[in-house]
Amino acid sequence: MPDTKLELSPAASAAATSLRIIAAAVLCACIYYASSVVITLICSIGIAFVLDPGVKLLERLRLPRWLAALLMVLLTLGVLYLLVYLVYDRAVAFVDDLPRFAARLRQIVAHIQVTTKSIQQSTSSILPSSADATVPAVRVQQESPWAQFALRGIGSLYAFAVTVMFIPFLVFFMLTSKDQIWTGTLNLFSLERRQQAEDVLRGISKMVREYMLGNLLVALISAALITPVFAIIDLRYALLMGPLAALLSLIPYIGVALGMLPPMLIALVQYDRLEPFLTIALTVVIVHFLAMNFLTPKLVGARVKLNALTVTIAMMFWGWLWGGIGLVLAVPITAALKAVCDNVRPLKPYGAWMGEG
Repeated sequence: MPDTKLELSPAASAAATSLRIIAAAVLCACIYYASSVVITLICSIGIAFVLDPGVKLLERLRLPRWLAALLMVLLTLGVLYLLVYLVYDRAVAFVDDLPRFAARLRQIVAHIQVTTKSIQQSTSSILPSSADATVPAVRVQQESPWAQFALRGIGSLYAFAVTVMFIPFLVFFMLTSKDQIWTGTLNLFSLERRQQAEDVLRGISKMVREYMLGNLLVALISAALITPVFAIIDLRYALLMGPLAALLSLIPYIGVALGMLPPMLIALVQYDRLEPFLTIALTVVIVHFLAMNFLTPKLVGARVKLNALTVTIAMMFWGWLWGGIGLVLAVPITAALKAVCDNVRPLKPYGAWMGEG
């Protein structure tokens, strides 16, 4: 019997490739312009994956699923409220002291500018001045680039508040309707691919659950190690700076620098000697080393099998697309994409390129 396999002509193959490129560009545009919606859905799905085992446990106690989901969401909100309550006084005091800290930082910056200007003046007698040196410079006051980077995916503080308010409702509905959503998602695939799709979904849910819970435990342990050291050196707002440094240090590669930044800024205003700065730097570096090499492999596990190049590219892409929130979500999103590639035969080479299978 003759082989009936059809081969695409070069023109058809080029057209198919062009369509894939156009589809990828349209998808990126949608993710960028609908970033607040996409980020809200991703965060809600991740939280729902984490809370689902608790809902199943309550169901075994003969509670209806809607009540079990409601109790888990309320319990999570209660824990978050307790954490906010514990640091609220220190956070309010920190906000009240921000103008004083800002004034002190401006004095330091002004001193650096004066020193730089004196160096320029001392070298002007040696180096010839340009002809247009007398042209006045025009400065345009812009919003802080750090605020723009942190809120790029959301847009504004108001949009961020609205997003946070929607997440509990979405998580509750996802947990309540999990069986219907699961069945409906599998029905999108043909019968021969349904089992494969179920394996992919289960792999993604397990990976996200282990990643989020593991990193939460790593952050708590890191905060428990960093905060007492900050308190010993009498760093202001140590109870606030310790957990913040622990959370920021979880970001791959740049976490050490980000974790040092907040306490270093406080120390820059508070201290006039070198020892506290060295203590802060050594503490953050040592705890970050312990977390990345011992705590994370044990608590997070080997589910996120991404190589260093993939993680770097993912952080560059999602950070460019969504700013600070993209840096936080880059690894779990990329790991989920790898889980899809590892379980779909045509995409397995891409999964192997992203990391070990």
